[in-house]
Amino acid sequence: MTQAKSWRESYTELKEIVVPPHCNHHGTVFGGHILALIDQVAGVTAMEHCGSPSVVTLSMDRVTFYHPVKEGQMLHLQARVTYTGQSSLEVYVKVYGKDLADPGRPPWLTCEAYTTFVLVDANGRPVPAVPPLLLETPEDRALFEAAAARKEARLAEARRRRPQLL
Repeated sequence: MTQAKSWRESYTELKEIVVPPHCNHHGTVFGGHILALIDQVAGVTAMEHCGSPSVVTLSMDRVTFYHPVKEGQMLHLQARVTYTGQSSLEVYVKVYGKDLADPGRPPWLTCEAYTTFVLVDANGRPVPAVPPLLLETPEDRALFEAAAARKEARLAEARRRRPQLL
């Protein structure tokens, strides 16, 4: 069996200044740009945890946008593993905004998302080799249990919809 890993071993951060091509006509960053960054930082986190580049995005759940980030401000993404199964894992991403021109203004939560990745082989089939997540604190356990509930809800929805998809 693979050795359990702490979320700290794969924790990933990404910072980026919002520039005009990332913005809509309101001068705020496109939600789609943030989604791409979430997928990127979560993917790196999943790769680090699995020790393999062979992970693919399965889903992005409960993406919630709270406050905008404007051109010239900074996006700061933080990603951590919250759940592992045999071949899948969940990565939770928080996105903060920061105004570098106003150092007295504290960073604000602009968005958060739960992403799911699957470890796959060369043919794109799931591989049951995701290292277990080491649950070190009550917060780790609570996040793991909430993620397990989200996974069950996704699976139930998939079973319910399967006849419609054929």
